Amino acid sequence: MVNSSASKLIAGFILLIIGIVLISQVAIQGQVVTAKKGSSSESQALSTNGTQLNITGMENADYTITNAPTGWKVLDCPITNFVLANASGSTLVEDTDFVFDEATGIYSLTKTTLTISTLYPINTSYATYTYCGDDYMNLSWGRTGINLIPGFFAITMLLISVGLFYSVAKENGIIK
Repeated sequence: MVNSSASKLIAGFILLIIGIVLISQVAIQGQVVTAKKGSSSESQALSTNGTQLNITGMENADYTITNAPTGWKVLDCPITNFVLANASGSTLVEDTDFVFDEATGIYSLTKTTLTISTLYPINTSYATYTYCGDDYMNLSWGRTGINLIPGFFAITMLLISVGLFYSVAKENGIIK
């Protein structure tokens, strides 16, 4: 009897410890495929003509961000939270200073001389945005399922450990 109780007690503690160690890894792996990635202040070099932008034609030139959507991401996961700033940190206004296409990751300046001389005295812009990595789970029900797995894993480990501890307590007359 004591040997059986000791074995169950040891198994319960080992199972609990293993569960605690594994739960963080399961949650981390779930986070990898369910969280979008962010790009902060990605430098975008604009075409130059000396020290300022070439005003002629620059208002319609297209610039592509580094992590532009391709393949399935064009329709299922376009760019979100796009912010464009000039080199001095002034944030530009979408549809006034620039136009951005979330599906392709391409933007272009919309104003002519005002945008180029006032907003872009230096030939660099900085793009900040959120995008989907190649391993991103694009199905919302799939992300929900993956995010539930660590919780169910923790509940299962806890219930098994509690069951083993209850069994030991019952065998030794602690609980009637």
